[in-house]
Amino acid sequence: MATIRRVNAWLLTLALLLLCAAAAASLVLASRAQQTADAVAQTIAIRVEFHTTFSLIQDMETGQRGFLLMRDPKYLDPYYSARMAIERKLTLLERNVGDRPSQLQRVRALRDVAEKRIEILDRTISLAGAGNFEEAIAEVRNDRGHALMVEGRDIVERALREEAKVLVSRQEAAANSYKLLSLSLIGAIAAALLLALLAVRTTLREFRSIANRRDQLVALNEELEARVRDRTHELEMAREMAEAEASRAEYERGRVELLLREVTHRVGNNLAMVSSLLRMQQAKLDDDGARSALETARGRIQTISTAQRRLRLGDDLQSTRADSLLQAVIEDLADTALESNEIAISGNFDPLTVAARDATTLAVVLGELVSNAIKHAFEGRTGGTISVSFVMNDDGVPLMTVEDDGIGFDETESKSARRSGLGSMIIENLSRQYGGEIRKWKNQAGGTSIHILLPRLQIMDGEKLSEDRG
Repeated sequence: MATIRRVNAWLLTLALLLLCAAAAASLVLASRAQQTADAVAQTIAIRVEFHTTFSLIQDMETGQRGFLLMRDPKYLDPYYSARMAIERKLTLLERNVGDRPSQLQRVRALRDVAEKRIEILDRTISLAGAGNFEEAIAEVRNDRGHALMVEGRDIVERALREEAKVLVSRQEAAANSYKLLSLSLIGAIAAALLLALLAVRTTLREFRSIANRRDQLVALNEELEARVRDRTHELEMAREMAEAEASRAEYERGRVELLLREVTHRVGNNLAMVSSLLRMQQAKLDDDGARSALETARGRIQTISTAQRRLRLGDDLQSTRADSLLQAVIEDLADTALESNEIAISGNFDPLTVAARDATTLAVVLGELVSNAIKHAFEGRTGGTISVSFVMNDDGVPLMTVEDDGIGFDETESKSARRSGLGSMIIENLSRQYGGEIRKWKNQAGGTSIHILLPRLQIMDGEKLSEDRG
């Protein structure tokens, strides 16, 4: 019996080695086959890019001739589109054939042809744009442009022939890789079958030994089951106690969460009451300056009140959705604006989650920006439009934007004068804690655009803070 086991062990080891070798060979060949397939795809892509680049040069020529014949600038659309795309295509071709000097030389030659052809086309379009259509048409009729197109076509044809040769060789390499891969898989399957046969044989022989021990195991199993029953009873009691403790902890957590949200709501209500008291006090004042100061203070308190009342904490009790909170702030401001004029306020907010401690700060900054626009952007007008957004820009940085189509701002005013107002100071100081970069300019509608980048504002992912962007 010992001799049989040793022989089976050696055979099993040999089968395992064969299986591992076949599997390793399959992995290597599969990787090579994938690399070859990628190379074939790249070759096809290079052929397509050569075709496309030359077609773009032809499209430029078509657009130029359509403009000269019809004298309608809309025919120049294909020209400008093709001209913008040619540089990208040539750059992509140079990158794709960078390891092949002959093809790289052809791409550079094609670039030279394209630049010369663009120069001629630009000259004719410039002449036509100045009203010299006859001179422009005469420029077209000479053979320089035709000679460049013939040269470009010859470059592309030679490049395509070379790519065709490369494609054939790579396809042959891919076919060979797939053949070797198939053979490796067959070898792996054969090794697996051998392993299965040896395992069955070994298992059958071991059954005899197992039968002899079965009676002993039955007795031991009965003893073990008795011990397991006792231990299971103990664990069940421990589980019930743990569940009771967990239920109490969950109850306490829910109670704390409810109290926290109640406190937040009450703070918002108290601030709303303060805002109402300021409004009542404002109504009793005769001094316009004092009334204006109280109205400004009341608006800021109202913004904080709205943020507190609309604050909805997440399951972690530390985060909140910025989009719903900021939407509530601009809705309150819109209601206030509609009391006296026809100002439309629209919002665009990404579903971003921020720390609850930062939510009120964002609401105050946005409230100040929108309030300033309501007060100053539409002086002398009956209404206008204010667009608000809080999104992640292309660089993954939070961006707050407020734009209006009002009267704009005085660009001759010094920066120190612009920042002297309390609202501007609040915006700048609150934004600075997030690395805020404030950009302000006069937009195309004649109004004001304000963008605030907040690179150090922490955006939360679920219950975990993302890496600090600052």
